Amino acid sequence: MKTVANTLLLIGLLWIVGTRILVPGANIQPDSPRYVAAGLNIYEHGVLSGEGYKVDKAPVPGLYAGGVFTALEIALAASISTDTYRDLVCVAMVSVDENCGQGLWALKGIYYFETVVFHLCVFVVGYLFFGRNLLGGWMTAVISLTFYDTFLYASSPLSEQGYLMLGGLFMASWAHAYERSDKLWPWALSGGLGGLLVLVKPAWLLLPLGLSVLPIIAFFIRRDDRLHVLKASLVFFVAFVLAVTPLIVRNALVLETFSMSQTSYLVSSLSHRFAFNLMSWKEWLIGWIYYLPLSGAQRMFGADALVPLGWDAGSYYEYGRDVLDKAANDGRTDLEARGYLLSHFVFEMPLKFVAVTALLLWRGIFVGHIVGMLAVPCVVTVMVFAESNYWRKWVFIFLPPFFMAGVNAALSVSLYRYNLAMIIPYCLAMVWVALTTLNFLISRRNQHGFLATAKTFLPATR
Repeated sequence: MKTVANTLLLIGLLWIVGTRILVPGANIQPDSPRYVAAGLNIYEHGVLSGEGYKVDKAPVPGLYAGGVFTALEIALAASISTDTYRDLVCVAMVSVDENCGQGLWALKGIYYFETVVFHLCVFVVGYLFFGRNLLGGWMTAVISLTFYDTFLYASSPLSEQGYLMLGGLFMASWAHAYERSDKLWPWALSGGLGGLLVLVKPAWLLLPLGLSVLPIIAFFIRRDDRLHVLKASLVFFVAFVLAVTPLIVRNALVLETFSMSQTSYLVSSLSHRFAFNLMSWKEWLIGWIYYLPLSGAQRMFGADALVPLGWDAGSYYEYGRDVLDKAANDGRTDLEARGYLLSHFVFEMPLKFVAVTALLLWRGIFVGHIVGMLAVPCVVTVMVFAESNYWRKWVFIFLPPFFMAGVNAALSVSLYRYNLAMIIPYCLAMVWVALTTLNFLISRRNQHGFLATAKTFLPATR
């Protein structure tokens, strides 16, 4: 019976993901052409480059504004299907406003596989978190299907689906490392997968910095096991570095740089982000309401008050993109431009930088929009009410994606899609709250018959 139920649930998951991704049409985003051009340059010319794609001319080796993993995905899709290749060429060489990329079936097949892997990783994390309980695992996976960010960009040649898959694999290995902390190989696996995430989102290069707090705490708490703590930390870090070493070596030999992405891309990202430091304190306060999904801020403050906080003409984003980026690059190298931005918008206004980073973190954590609004209070509930066993486990799982959300808020405009890894701890928190509430309601009633039987199937939350 258990096998039949698991099989049906798996078939249902495969079918739901398929109906969302394996459908006609494409959603070509403004960033899509540069990803596609990088992928086609690899497929057609065997060269990783930031230059545009040309059928009859190989580009100069370089880096592009994004992770190499996405370019490899697109190159693979082009090699699988001639029709997909033609669609990708259209996206790379024609305006995004044209009717390009309406097929992309090979790329959608890759995205379908990656999305399924992500949801199965959510199942694994839930299964481990709730004491190796299958029901807990499936409940967590089902909740993950309600986050529309898992398929919102599945018709777009972007990095999101690859980010989902590698993020899910990392989080599953990270949860397993907690379960088997006495072994070294889970730490090696999670470190390697964390390193692979850098090939999708180069900002994840900062992950070991955020996680360094864990071995420091463990070193003082687990005094009898300090040697193992040091070994596990070293194994994680070495595996992380080894995962990115091939690209580092390639860049050092070919480009004489250790950068993981196009250096001008970081300057642009910082320009877009630091422009928000110019907001007034009144706008900062309004932002805490405006950046809530379905906040009704327009009725409260009027449309004109919200324009600077948005994306259109007159916004800080537009100023950063069209004015500040040009000012930073005017007569400066990329390194000098970064120094200019950091000097004027971080070191000269540290309080405003920290305050705006907190605000943009607030904006970026509502992954899933309305579902995110439900998830955030559940996170607070777990933090306040979970008993020590589940609290420690949940904080351990929550730390990596939350730290990276903070990095994204500090260094970029903090979009939902930058923080997709937050979906997994969100699902855990929502399931924990639901199970705790259900257990409480059952305990308040006469526990005989159906209710008593039902309770035996529920995962423990204590």
